[in-house]
Amino acid sequence: MESDYLTPDEVAAELKLTRYTVYEMIKRKELPASKIGRTLRILQSDLDSFMQKSKSREVHLPFAPFSSHRESAQPFEIIFAGSHDLTIDLLTRKLAERGITLLPAFSGSLDGLIELYKGRVEMAGTHLLDRTTGEYNLPYIRCLLPNEGVTVVNLVSRWQGFVVPKDNPRMITSWEEFFSGSHRIVNRQRGSGTRVLLDFNMQQKGVSPETIPGYDVELNTHYATAAAVLQGSADAALGIESVARGLGLDFFPIQEERYDLVIPARFIKQERFLELLSVLRDPVFKQAIVAQGGYNVSLTGKEIDRMH
Repeated sequence: MESDYLTPDEVAAELKLTRYTVYEMIKRKELPASKIGRTLRILQSDLDSFMQKSKSREVHLPFAPFSSHRESAQPFEIIFAGSHDLTIDLLTRKLAERGITLLPAFSGSLDGLIELYKGRVEMAGTHLLDRTTGEYNLPYIRCLLPNEGVTVVNLVSRWQGFVVPKDNPRMITSWEEFFSGSHRIVNRQRGSGTRVLLDFNMQQKGVSPETIPGYDVELNTHYATAAAVLQGSADAALGIESVARGLGLDFFPIQEERYDLVIPARFIKQERFLELLSVLRDPVFKQAIVAQGGYNVSLTGKEIDRMH
């Protein structure tokens, strides 16, 4: 029977949402949940029913898309799509304290920019490495949003690396070992910044996907890939330190990357986005980010670029 129940984290991974958003859905009674002992659990059948209803309404994000001809969906909401990061959970909670609801969907860095281009969201989160220049984010933003006025603001710099079981029993500390074919990995979905980084290094080293066990297993969040390592269905994954630390796994850093927020220029002076920038620049917020592990906040809240 226990296998019929899911934790809020597992539901969040399945729906590509933050844990905070799942708790809000439970609180609003949109998703049934039961208290078992001291923890909340969601029946798999209830989740299946919720997802089926969402599909029947053609809802692919945890919110109804707003029209690009309107200035905003709601004056105290920010609709977000993009890459998964624990700092988005933290930002969601801090904005809620100021009366602003961040509605996030973890669709991957590339899809986040595409959703922004389509006018379905109001902010995107991205950490895409350009294979030609070695630069993060800006080449993709210029390519995908050539005629859109946007402001690029840094959320965090963070370490990507190898998420491995405690004490790293297989001694995976290099790309050569990770790509050796001796270890089963679990992968992120196409279009995610983590997948772009993995594929870039495979290309650089002349590694074929067919030689990597588990390369074709795609999951949508860092929680999901790290959970696969924790459960033993994978020997390693490329991911971020904060998630590895949270699940009691080990982490070997391999590359620092910049995670940026992309905001249309027409929104940047609105009160809800001014509050967002205020949160990003708050020293207390930055301390909370650092406490998660694996983050550099020296650029957090700073404008990286402004494109017209």
